Amino acid sequence: MADPGADLIRRICGGDEAALEDLIAAHSPVLRSHLARYVAAADADDLLQDLWLRVWQRAGQWDGRGRPLAWLIVIATNLALNHLRSRRETVPLEALPDEEVPDVATLGGDAIVPGPEEQVTWRQQLGRVQEAMAQLPADKQEALRLVRVQGLKLDEAARLLQIPPGHPQIPAPSRPPAADGALRGGER
Repeated sequence: MADPGADLIRRICGGDEAALEDLIAAHSPVLRSHLARYVAAADADDLLQDLWLRVWQRAGQWDGRGRPLAWLIVIATNLALNHLRSRRETVPLEALPDEEVPDVATLGGDAIVPGPEEQVTWRQQLGRVQEAMAQLPADKQEALRLVRVQGLKLDEAARLLQIPPGHPQIPAPSRPPAADGALRGGER
């Protein structure tokens, strides 16, 4: 059975306002919930309005592949990420005292200073990773730090730890990206 959302988007391309209203009614709750994972509820509502404006203006950009909801979620995610980026305060690196420079990410010569919400989230993630690390034996902690925090290749870490490459002590190549960032933050 064909996705009714696809027909609605085709109708929106033709300027059918009723089709937009139907698409809004069908997908707003899911999209609002998705946006609220990234931003505050009030911001989620504003971004949802931006999303529907973009759909109205750019419905012709949907290529007809996949489900329309997936396309809408991509738009929502991009809007949320752009919103978060726009709220970051940037200051020239030269303006920061030397002891602060390692504590911020850099992008294009400016320091990105995380907002209060990002700092809380960061600290929570860091705490979970540190708790998990503390439960590992010391040798596995060291192996994890060498590979995931310091960025050594598996064979380099094995050589430093004086164990054969491929030994179970060396962390597997796949990992959740959030854990890497939290581990690097723990090394500051």
